[in-house]
Amino acid sequence: MKPYYAFHEEISEDKLFKGLLGFGLFAEKIPHFLTSEQFYKYIKLKKFPYNDSKPTDYIRYSNMRNINIPRPLSIPEPFSYANQVKIISVNWKKIVNHYKKKTKAQPYKVSRIHIRKLKDTNSLFQMNYKNFIIDGNPEDEIFIKSKYIATADIATCFPSIYSHSISWALVGKTIAKKESGKKFEDRWFNQLDFYTRNLKYGETNGVLIGPHSSNLISEIILACVDSELLKRKYQFYRNVDDFTCFTNSFEEAEKFFIDLSEIIKGFKLSLNSKKSKINQLPQATVTNWVTKLNHFNFTDQYVTVSGQKGLKLKN
Repeated sequence: MKPYYAFHEEISEDKLFKGLLGFGLFAEKIPHFLTSEQFYKYIKLKKFPYNDSKPTDYIRYSNMRNINIPRPLSIPEPFSYANQVKIISVNWKKIVNHYKKKTKAQPYKVSRIHIRKLKDTNSLFQMNYKNFIIDGNPEDEIFIKSKYIATADIATCFPSIYSHSISWALVGKTIAKKESGKKFEDRWFNQLDFYTRNLKYGETNGVLIGPHSSNLISEIILACVDSELLKRKYQFYRNVDDFTCFTNSFEEAEKFFIDLSEIIKGFKLSLNSKKSKINQLPQATVTNWVTKLNHFNFTDQYVTVSGQKGLKLKN
């Protein structure tokens, strides 16, 4: 199994810049006639950066989810997005070191959905992408040893992320607050905060849902949350902002909610109480196997297996 930070270490600064800007400006759910690949080539030709520090507005777009609730998506102003991506790529090694520091002690890869190299595309992020061969599958091992399962998610996670908490996660709240009054150009973590705010008209609350950089930003914060939960010996995994924890008692599951709530409160986030549930095991794992089927990479190529009846899927 490949550790979490190794997925990021194998991405170069140039590949990150190209992946986020040329293939990550538009959300997957936005119609595919839109592309930023030519914009990326234009930026490379003009030898970015433009040093544009003005905050900009963004385009709102709603996509209907399969639960009949609209999902708000956003398309950032391209040049403001390019500024943010440039700051991320220039400081990519520092961000990767942050990921490594917060995840190197993990017994398995806790975060399941994140930036990574993808086959046959320059894009670096797909919401439903999983590869159990290199990601591992910790769920089966910890599931069989547990008596209860606790599920929780963060209330409106991306729209609730406080931009200053990016710096808190990267260097600690004490240092971030001490350095907040300094000229932002001298502090790379303040630059990341600044250009992230600029995508949303300078607002400190929320990151845009849609651009791939937002997942990277959220992981900076949520990797810290994972680290703190593991220090408390919880066995859990996370899909973006959805947490699933396996426990040996109902009281431990309740304590997981309390600890998770306290940890994320330090980043000005809160739990979605309507989606916090505790169920006793064993139970029908419909959600688990349906999720695995949805994430399985089926192809349209099949071959017969010599000496055996039937067909075998060719990967």
